[in-house]
Amino acid sequence: MARLVVIGGSAAGMAAASKAKRVNKSLEVVVFERSQYVSYAPCGVPYYIEGLVKNLNSLVYYTTEYFRNKRNIDVRVRHEVQDVDPAAKKVTVKDLDKEKIFEMEYDYLVLATGAKPYIPEKLNPNIKGVFTIRTLEDGERIKIASEKAKRIGIVGGGYIGLEMTEAFRMRGKEVLLFQRSYPMRRAVDLEISKDIIEELQKHNVNLHLGESLKDIEDENKALRIITDKDEYLVDIVILAMGVKPNVDLAKRIGVKLGVTGAIKVNERMETSVKNVYAAGDNVETIHLVSGKPVYLPFAPAANKMGRVAGDNIAGGNSRFKGVLGTTFTKIFSLHVGRTGLSEWEAKAAGFDAAAVDINHISRSHYFPGKERMHIRLIADRKSHRILGGAITGREGVASRVNTLAAALWGGLTVEDLTQLDLGYAPPFAPVWDGLIIAANVMKRELK
Repeated sequence: MARLVVIGGSAAGMAAASKAKRVNKSLEVVVFERSQYVSYAPCGVPYYIEGLVKNLNSLVYYTTEYFRNKRNIDVRVRHEVQDVDPAAKKVTVKDLDKEKIFEMEYDYLVLATGAKPYIPEKLNPNIKGVFTIRTLEDGERIKIASEKAKRIGIVGGGYIGLEMTEAFRMRGKEVLLFQRSYPMRRAVDLEISKDIIEELQKHNVNLHLGESLKDIEDENKALRIITDKDEYLVDIVILAMGVKPNVDLAKRIGVKLGVTGAIKVNERMETSVKNVYAAGDNVETIHLVSGKPVYLPFAPAANKMGRVAGDNIAGGNSRFKGVLGTTFTKIFSLHVGRTGLSEWEAKAAGFDAAAVDINHISRSHYFPGKERMHIRLIADRKSHRILGGAITGREGVASRVNTLAAALWGGLTVEDLTQLDLGYAPPFAPVWDGLIIAANVMKRELK
């Protein structure tokens, strides 16, 4: 009987294990996971800390018992793979609870080691009261530590930083948010970020934009955040400065990395080492608009990558083509969505990019509950191909961004988008949807 060993039990790892077992029931599948949970949703941690999610176990999709008993997958939590010998096809594993080390042979291996928080090398990683967020255990530690905290410093204005800002402000905490540029700099243009800044200001977030972290010092019962502009005392600090691919094990066994620093794979999720696959937040992929390698560690892509790897290991022939970077977040009552390339990303990728911004309504003008939306559309001046877009508003954002993502997937031009047959009913959308309006404005811009 052939054996598949999966290193990592989150989205990609469990998707690979489940798909492989479903396609080939005779395949022995073993999953090693360092934490005590598998198949969990770390994206839900801010909502647990806020109190919207009452039980941490609610963020677990399937338990280890479910995988063992219902899917016949040997899942071992609190097990850390310390080394891999690809020549002997053998992994060295440490049982973290029993403090025992053992070896296991494999026929196929999936590296689903995910990402790890970015922590500046100059910071002391052992300062009590400084936290990062990747696992459910991280969420539990932060929840406990924040109970008595009154003043919280958050370093980083990306998705996690903003969601944690909301979580703590909704609990009545004072929040100091530090960002060296503007919020969501890597995802959206400044024109969209201005909406985010306005929302943060409405909720009395203590914003420190354009400040770079220099150090964090322990002040006995407090922490001192030192930036390039000033110093601030807080009770606890959340480092939300982004993540980097966890490729330590991959490098040790000679797996080739890509230009982003993540693992390089082909469309079948195969690495440069025979019978070793990789999937999830440790992998780089292709951006479907730019055609260039990117590192975009998000759960939907990780799940799809895992399924592709598992299917191919079990004898299938699946392909993962790439990503558009479609994402959403909620900052208090403001919904933010984006897909494809921002204007600055498009120009960096070599496009002669044009951008237009419009403000429109989510429902018919006479229907109660209508909300304003800011739609930003990006297109290529030469080909008129849609390159990306972002939307902010208080309703209807997600559906329109997903529609735009489908348009990008299909390679639609601006002219195509002006003719897209979108649904209309007063409670849901105006007769001229904002996407159509934006496309018509862009059409004039491109003349």
